[in-house]
Amino acid sequence: MRVGDNQDTELSELLEDDGVSPDSYLTQEFLRQDLENLLSELTPQQREVISLRYGLKDGKELSLAKIGKRMNLSRERVRQLENQALNQLRRRRGGIKEYIAVS
Repeated sequence: MRVGDNQDTELSELLEDDGVSPDSYLTQEFLRQDLENLLSELTPQQREVISLRYGLKDGKELSLAKIGKRMNLSRERVRQLENQALNQLRRRRGGIKEYIAVS
């Protein structure tokens, strides 16, 4: 719909868009896919620990003790699994370096 004195402006040009820009959306989507690919290289236990520790599924980060209780593991075993997973992910971090620079 055209508005203004001369009807030379589209109404959509005046309305602010609070949504995510297409570029940001694509960057987030590609990052999500790349993270899923990286996590798929971990063991199921390591993947679960990382997911729970950093809130990758629901945004809620859990402590080592809470993860241990949930997975029926000792806090120390959860810490070991987290360290193993992070070391493995660090070796393969080349695929996500571009996202870190963009952020």
